[in-house]
Amino acid sequence: MDKLREVFSTVGRQVQQRPVAVLLLAVLLIFTAFGGAAQITSVTGDAAFVADNPTFDAFTESFDRGSIAVLVRGDISEPQTLHAIDRVDRQMSTKANVQTVTSPADQVRQEYGRIPDSEAKIRSVIGSPDYTVVQIVFDTGLSQQDERPIYTQAVEATDWAEFPAGTTVTVTGSAAFSAQLSTLIQQSTQQLLGLAIGLMVVALFFLFRGVRLRLLPIVAVFVGVIYTFGAIGYAGVPNSTMTSAVFPILIGLGIDYSVQFHERYEEELENHPPREALPQALGGIGPPVFVAMLAAALGFGATWVSTSSPSIIWFAQTSIFGVLLTFVAGILVLLPLLTLWVRRRGDSTDETPTEDDAPTTATATQSQGDSDRVGLVGELLGRSARTLASHPVLVLSIALLIALVGFQAGGSLDTLADTEGFIPQDLPAYTDLQQFRSVAGGGSSTSYDVLVTGTNLKHPTTLQWMLDFEHIATQAPLVQGVDSPATLIKQHNGGQIPQTESGVKRVLETIPERQKLQYYNDGRAHIMVYSAQDMTTQQALSFLENTRESIAYSSPPPGVTADITGTAAIATPSIVEQINSRNVTTGLGVLFVFVLLLLYYRNLVKAVAPLIPMVFVIGWQNIYMYLLNIPVSPLGASLGAMTVGIGAEYTIIVMDRYYQEKQQAGVSRLDAVQTAATRVGKAISVSGMTTVFGFSALVLSPFPILSGFGFLTVGVVFLTLIASLATLPPTLVLLDSIAERVATARSS
Repeated sequence: MDKLREVFSTVGRQVQQRPVAVLLLAVLLIFTAFGGAAQITSVTGDAAFVADNPTFDAFTESFDRGSIAVLVRGDISEPQTLHAIDRVDRQMSTKANVQTVTSPADQVRQEYGRIPDSEAKIRSVIGSPDYTVVQIVFDTGLSQQDERPIYTQAVEATDWAEFPAGTTVTVTGSAAFSAQLSTLIQQSTQQLLGLAIGLMVVALFFLFRGVRLRLLPIVAVFVGVIYTFGAIGYAGVPNSTMTSAVFPILIGLGIDYSVQFHERYEEELENHPPREALPQALGGIGPPVFVAMLAAALGFGATWVSTSSPSIIWFAQTSIFGVLLTFVAGILVLLPLLTLWVRRRGDSTDETPTEDDAPTTATATQSQGDSDRVGLVGELLGRSARTLASHPVLVLSIALLIALVGFQAGGSLDTLADTEGFIPQDLPAYTDLQQFRSVAGGGSSTSYDVLVTGTNLKHPTTLQWMLDFEHIATQAPLVQGVDSPATLIKQHNGGQIPQTESGVKRVLETIPERQKLQYYNDGRAHIMVYSAQDMTTQQALSFLENTRESIAYSSPPPGVTADITGTAAIATPSIVEQINSRNVTTGLGVLFVFVLLLLYYRNLVKAVAPLIPMVFVIGWQNIYMYLLNIPVSPLGASLGAMTVGIGAEYTIIVMDRYYQEKQQAGVSRLDAVQTAATRVGKAISVSGMTTVFGFSALVLSPFPILSGFGFLTVGVVFLTLIASLATLPPTLVLLDSIAERVATARSS
């Protein structure tokens, strides 16, 4: 611990001696970060919750084709309308990465060789529907970034095709949804970032009074956010709905680090010349803030290692980068600017007070200066801490009782696991998709995929197994149909499966290649299982389990393996698993932070004391969620570990100051508690409330999952602040007294 203090003191001396060079380094890193930020991509929808696995990768390579549906409503048999549909069909057929385009124009052209101007001729082929769909199917293996330009091209094609008046054209599908959602995520990230900074300015202006350049921490935090954008770009971490929540959180956390540095520097300037004040300040406050920053990083790290969901992993990775880099920015930006400001103003002299001056100047004014700086808030916090610490058993018993009620309430909280519930319900792509489902009677969300691998996939025995699977699966609840290679071959062979494999191959030779590729490709087979529309999360899980049981019960032939896969089949279980494992995530967070504190302090009491208030908060937050009817989302499932990591900053700083005061001669435990709460209570109150302001930006997010997470984090940070100031002082007094008794007993 002393070595770490010396390291930070050395850093403080270097910043004090070379502030301009340090600022130049900070600026150089900003320009470097811009290069990384330009490389950031985005991933949306179910794909953000699908981890890589061999089965899914094989399915994606062979059969996973995104698509766009152009829904045309009107008099489809009217020649002008069909000509426009034909223009869209032909235009999109020439685009890169488009495999096939199907529309009623194909049927009419096949019949007449062209689109006739006679409505009667058109009706004789396609009838007189009042809507139709132009289906644009992509090549396999395309990323979302590859698919989005095709959506743009489809929109341009429908505008260019000149549909007649009275015809409504809607472009929807996976690429449309991804493109619009990606744009909204980028806009939301920028808006939340700007809103968080604006709220932080207000918070610092009103809460951080009596301090020079009180808005300067915002500059340092903003630079830290720029560094974070660069880091995730270079690391290949994409932006997603979950990741966009990180930046308001970073502003709230990063401001803590800078406020602590700023507050301690101002305190040291009262008693030391500038060349000594900065090393003293950074040597005193640097280690506890550094440990607190590592605790926050470990809290996010617990989320990282406890989930397989990519979106949550990206959230944790971005958060870890963010807390590290906002801490660094506080040193590289805030401290040299403060140093230059003090030099320019000349408010403090570099001359150390003489011995003759010290008794009459420093000693006489120190008490009054301390009182003025901590203010009424600091004095109240100090007296309150002393009162609470005087009755440790009573205070901690009440806190524990409330926490136990919260732990009990945690089992009755609702969950939010439907990815469609994560997004704004008024998103145009989502409303278009809903219209398509209501008019066309379906959508890709009702189809699930089974990948069949192995040998003899075209053998009659394997095809017969597929028919058996279809018969068994359709008897299960929620399964409405099965489409397999056996279905295809029966359709083209008079309703029968050929008796020999050569007979099967002869039938397949009569089927158009693009149709056959939907069922056989790269030595693999593809079965589609259709479900009821608009299933709940529990129904979707039941459907998937029914399908797996049907596969097992139908007994695939030796050498044949069938697995249900695809984004729809993987995303929902992944989200539910993340929610159900929230207790494991929280436990890992507590364990990680405990190990960190034990390694740093090498003292069991100092490792345990900061965590006890956080355990209380974990229980209290369940009561908060229950009262406000906030469901547990994938983000909310990580909050327990985040609470431990974030809240450890407040408790570590208070505890560290407590032991500093207690080392002085003649200072009792209650005196040390009161002084610690008085001196740092105001600082952590300011940083805690500014964190609340930063997190509150999430409340205004257009994404329901982020808005709910915002309400949750605001309440939890406030509870964390209360726990740090109300339950840590009695915890310190109780554990410290027990430790002293144990030490006395051992020595005697």
